[in-house]
Parts: sequence; C-alpha cells; structure tokens
Amino acid sequence: MKLNNKIMKKPLFVMTIVLTVNVMAQSPSETQYAAYLKASKTMWEKSIQEAAEDKGEKSFEVAIAMYGLLGNTMATQDEETFDEYKDQTVDLLEELIDENPEWGEPKAVLSSTYGLVMAYSPMKGMILGMKSNSLMDEAIKLQPESALVQKLYAGSKLYTPKMFGGDPEKAVIAYSKSISIYEEQGNTDGNWLYLDAMMGLAMSYKSTEQEDKAKSTLEDAIAIEPQYFWAKSTLAKMNKS
Repeated sequence: MKLNNKIMKKPLFVMTIVLTVNVMAQSPSETQYAAYLKASKTMWEKSIQEAAEDKGEKSFEVAIAMYGLLGNTMATQDEETFDEYKDQTVDLLEELIDENPEWGEPKAVLSSTYGLVMAYSPMKGMILGMKSNSLMDEAIKLQPESALVQKLYAGSKLYTPKMFGGDPEKAVIAYSKSISIYEEQGNTDGNWLYLDAMMGLAMSYKSTEQEDKAKSTLEDAIAIEPQYFWAKSTLAKMNKS
C-alpha cells in the first residue's frame, strides 16, 4: 500500500499559517492534536507523513492519522478529500488485521471507517452495516480494556440508528470507560482521541436527556483544553436552547 503521493512529496516545513508552534519538533500525535483542534486538512496530512516517516507507511500510527483525516472531512464537509483517502485507509487497516487477527484496535478503526463511508453514502449500509457491526463486536471481545476500542464502540452505539443496534445509553457507559482508561494510563495530555471521547460522552448524555451532565462534560473538556472551540460552540448552543 502506497501513501498518497501528494502527502509524501510535501516538505517537512509545510504548515498552516495560523499554527504558531514548530511542527517539525512535534511527534505525529502532537501534530494530530493540533489538526484536531483546528480541523485542518493540511495538519492531518502532515501527521500522516510524520507517522509514515517515524513508524513506517504500513504502521497503525499511519492508520490512526488517516482515520483522523477522514473524520475531519465530516466536520468540514469535504467529501472530495474523504474519497481521496478512504480506500487506502481501508486497505491499510485490512493489511494490519490480516497480519494480526487477534488485535482488536485495527478492527474497531475499520468498523468506524465503514461508519463514515455509510454516513456519506447511506445506501452502502446494506453492504457495510453488518460488516461494520461484526468488526466492532470482534474488537470489543478481543480488547475490552482498550480505550480506543471502547471509544469507537461507543461512537457506533451513539450514531447508529436504534433499529440497527444503536443505543445511546450503552454509548454513555463505553465513552465513560474509555475516558477512565485514558486517565488511568496517564494518556490524556495532547491526546485528541481523549478529547473526542469527552465530546462523545457529552453528546451521549444529550441523547439520553441528561443535559446537565452533557454541559458539565463539555465544561471539563474546555478546562482541559481552552482552545477546544468545538466544545465551546456546542456548549454555547446548549446554553441558548
């Protein structure tokens, strides 16, 4: 699997003008964190390049960065970029699964990637729905103590329609477990997946009509990261309603 040529040809100094930190001194995860906060396609692509150079083109770190970019297109409504990267993301995750079938995390990420595909193309749910559910079930059985697996499992329960297995109450439980695991591991600073789990928990509380808990979770996220504008705007909308 070869990464998008456009990424691999980009010089290491490429960055968005608004970014004020020195990206070249950052690890891929730090670049992903900046990309997540700024919803920046450029920074996500940068993180893919860094992960490939640091861990190898076929590493799980590259898969996570590519998954982050795909998720970012949902926020920016950039279906063109999604179409550009979805196939190579799926291909890489399938390779990782084939190499280690007992590793749950790539299965959870692939399941969630299929969820993004279905969000853009609902008709594909007829083909991918059962496949996505099966992968997530396998992932949660293989690695129930993985914060990432719990987070992605929670997302599947939050955003899947109830008639197809969605359950916001289960999402609350899984997001809470994911957050607890990240915190127990001390894996919270500069971790966009941790922040995203907090956002997911807030949305799960909102879906289960626990608005006070939703607001409190958003306030906690903002206290952790004052530049978390998505949480700020979501909280502002909730306070106005």
